Formats: sequence, C-alpha cells, structure tokens
Amino acid sequence: MILSPYYNGLLAKAAPWADTIKGQAKYRWASVYHFVNTPGDNPPDACKFEYVYAGKDLVNGVLNMTSQLLHYKLVEPTTPEEKASREDALRFFVHFMGDIHQPLHASGKLRGGNDASAKWGRARSSLHRIWDGQLILKDVKDRYDNNPKAYLDDMIDMTHNVWLPEANNWTLCDPAENPSDTPWSGTELPTALCPTEWARVMNKMDCTFVWKDYDPNRDYSTDYFETVTGEENGYLVQRLIAMGGVRMAAILNEIYDPSTPLSPHEQYSIEHLRTQGTPRLSNSMRLVKQG
Repeated sequence: MILSPYYNGLLAKAAPWADTIKGQAKYRWASVYHFVNTPGDNPPDACKFEYVYAGKDLVNGVLNMTSQLLHYKLVEPTTPEEKASREDALRFFVHFMGDIHQPLHASGKLRGGNDASAKWGRARSSLHRIWDGQLILKDVKDRYDNNPKAYLDDMIDMTHNVWLPEANNWTLCDPAENPSDTPWSGTELPTALCPTEWARVMNKMDCTFVWKDYDPNRDYSTDYFETVTGEENGYLVQRLIAMGGVRMAAILNEIYDPSTPLSPHEQYSIEHLRTQGTPRLSNSMRLVKQG
C-alpha cells in the first residue's frame, strides 16, 4: 500500500493534498510545478508553449513524479523516509495529472487566470476559479440534478460513444510533439506519458475557448458556460476530465500492472470506481467541495 491508511486507498482523497501543503516550508519548492509559463504566451491573441529542459514547471513535474514512482517500483523503499517520498510522488502525480488537463495551468497570463476577474451570476469570481470548479458544479446541478455519480456515469458512457474514435487515441503519444531530450531520457518511462504534448494542446485551448472574448464584466455562467460544457463543443469540460482520468490510469497500469494492458474505456472505469465524487478540472481525480 503506497498511500497511508488515512486515504482508504482512494486517489480522489489524496488528490487535493498538493494544494493543501503549498504553505509548508518543506514543500515550498513544489509551488512552481503546478503550471507552465512560456514567454510570449498571450491568449487569446497568441498562444505559445515550449518545453524547457529541466525547467521548474508542470510538464517536468509530471515527468519527475512518474520517474520517482518507477524508481520505487523497481527498488522497494525500506526506510520511513523512502516510503514517505514514494507516497508524496504518487500524491503529486495524481494532482499534476489533473492540473495539466486544465487549460489555464498551461498559460501564465494573469497567473493562469487567477487574476482575471470575471462575473459568475451575481458574484465576482476569476477565470481560473470558474474553470477549476464552477463550470462543473453548475453542469452537475443543471443537467444531472446535482448528482455527481450521474455526471461521472454519463462521462463513461460518452467515452464509449460520443468521443469515439478520439478516445481510443488518448493514451497514444506523438513522437513529433514530444522532446527526445529530457532529464529522464535514459529512463524507460510509460509509453502513455507525454505531458509536453498535453500541455501544448491545453495551451491552444486557451486561445480557442478559455480566453476568447474575455471580458471581466461578462457573466460566464450563461452563454460561455453553454459553449464549453454543452453539445456544441463535444461537452468539452467533461471530455478533459475523462481524458485526464484515462491517461492517469494508463500510466499507473504501465507502472504497477504492465502484464494486463486495458482499453481506454476499462482504464477509465477503474479510475471512476476510485473517485466517487465530482472532480475538479484542475485535478480530474479530486472531489469538489460543495458550497
């Protein structure tokens, strides 16, 4: 068992941890690994992403934590310190996999939208907060009668139907889109791991969807909400959550049970059984706090 008994074996319960420890001196180093900030990136006018070798950013954070999980799979930890490091690696991995499928973590503009004021109904919010949870909570309330399980069940159904054949390719990496030279090039990383490619796709979405027609006085709970959660764009928000879950499951399967490869649908179903709650887009394995 990698996670401590507190988590009851649930990745969902462990996912928020990387945010909760940001203020601790011991983990201050990790704060820069939650996002990517490429110079010249300015959505919606110009979306730009470049991989930085050994950079202190989200892409290298995903690579680093995956590498640590592989290391501890090959060399079983024996000391309390090593076991704690392995648990930290898994908790960071789960969280970073969610972050990298939230488009605003792939752009540094206005601190990833945290400083981009926006209206949400009658209240003030920020573009980042809207994408982190408010879009999902409203979608669950409006379309699923406030039933998170129904939201997740429908997500699985769409992975089987609406998002095919695209969903079959979610765990495939394009060599042309991923750097051959990284600090982990000598390590045999999972074949489904391609955070550079994922971050580039999320960055493009910042121009096409997230920052498009940004207006701090616009009510983002109306037409914008419909655009990114509805049928018009293939239920985009739900699709990003499903994509993150499928990829996370595929990577963990490669590390811990490589002898039994599963289809994307089966992989995602496994993760669904381990979540049981409304996920945040910034962490597709995280439970959203209601209210």
